[in-house]
Amino acid sequence: MEPSEQQQAVRAVAQRFVEIAPAGWVRLVGNWEATRVDGRVNLNYVTLGVVDLQDRWGVGQFDFDERLYDLVVELHEAMAADGDRWTVLDLEVDADGAFRTSFGYGQPKRSLGIEDEESMGRFQDYLATWVAEHGERPQR
Repeated sequence: MEPSEQQQAVRAVAQRFVEIAPAGWVRLVGNWEATRVDGRVNLNYVTLGVVDLQDRWGVGQFDFDERLYDLVVELHEAMAADGDRWTVLDLEVDADGAFRTSFGYGQPKRSLGIEDEESMGRFQDYLATWVAEHGERPQR
């Protein structure tokens, strides 16, 4: 997969994430762990959004979205075709359009029942971390 094709595939994932985001979102965060089960890609995922609730910040998880799931699987398979089979994809999308991705190649953790800071803890504490960095209330 050429770098430009990879960028387009990542942008498609990010765009779908934005399409299903709740009103007032300021950051979307996703983490997908990919494992092979009977020759198919299986994703264990956490997706959440930080939302401006006017008087405070809120955070919530996304419901399953088949198109987003499929786009992540397509990205995984396309990269794997070049021998670059990642096991973990992290994606953050900000309301200003900026986004960041990180691919991991070690053992996925949540899928193995390991819920440490990297695999689960940072998501459980995401709102507290956000408030510590951005203040109790959204700035107007």
